[in-house]
Amino acid sequence: MKNFPVVFGIDLDAESSWLGKSPENAGKPVLLSHGTYEIREGLKSLLDVLDRHDVRSTFFIPGLIAHRHPEAVTEIFRRGHEVASHGYNHLSPPLLDAGQERKELASGIETLEKITGRRPVTWQAPSWEITARTIDYLIDEGVSVSSNFHDSTRPYRHVRNGVPLPLVELPVEWHLADAPFFLYGGMPGRQIWPPLTVEEMWKEDFRGLYEREGSYFRLALHVQLIAHPGRLRMLERFIQFIKEHPNAYFTRCDELAATIA
Repeated sequence: MKNFPVVFGIDLDAESSWLGKSPENAGKPVLLSHGTYEIREGLKSLLDVLDRHDVRSTFFIPGLIAHRHPEAVTEIFRRGHEVASHGYNHLSPPLLDAGQERKELASGIETLEKITGRRPVTWQAPSWEITARTIDYLIDEGVSVSSNFHDSTRPYRHVRNGVPLPLVELPVEWHLADAPFFLYGGMPGRQIWPPLTVEEMWKEDFRGLYEREGSYFRLALHVQLIAHPGRLRMLERFIQFIKEHPNAYFTRCDELAATIA
């Protein structure tokens, strides 16, 4: 029986990741081109890799990017991946007041719904940070899956005052993400890690989690970081490594959350 879920959460941030960091970046076309790469070349290459290995994943997409590149959202949806919300302007909720936060959340969800015809049920905050208001806002918008907290190796349901909430958490970890190792643009002095080193570290974490009952493996990827030729080769090797574990299976965030009591 396959009982070890593996989820690839993939961010399609494009230019929004840089615009969200600073409005001044709008005047830096070379910096923004890091994000443009994922629309021009990276996304198709990554989707093809996932197709070859029959991996269905969850794509987190800011509303701004969905509005700019609806064809990318449509293609992701067509290939059977979950289209999940990642805010609208890729702004971290703690930087916003209550009204701004609610608008960012609602606008991001509504933009994706208009393109796919399906309202997203999964949400991830930019920078994985929320406020004391966020969970209530998510529930109000019909979101049933959050993937933001770092407090467990196992999926769980949020509880308030002893009462279960209609919101499942799929926890994440910074070291199980590509950004700490491959993010460089606009950050002088930042060191890029060799893909082979990152691959071995992810494999070791996978082995440890695979042996822990009730755990799962959640990898956080960004199209503009992982979808370069050498890193895609590393990702394909890693997918094959996962397939060598008989109890492991690939799933989407919404599908996994539906199994959590």
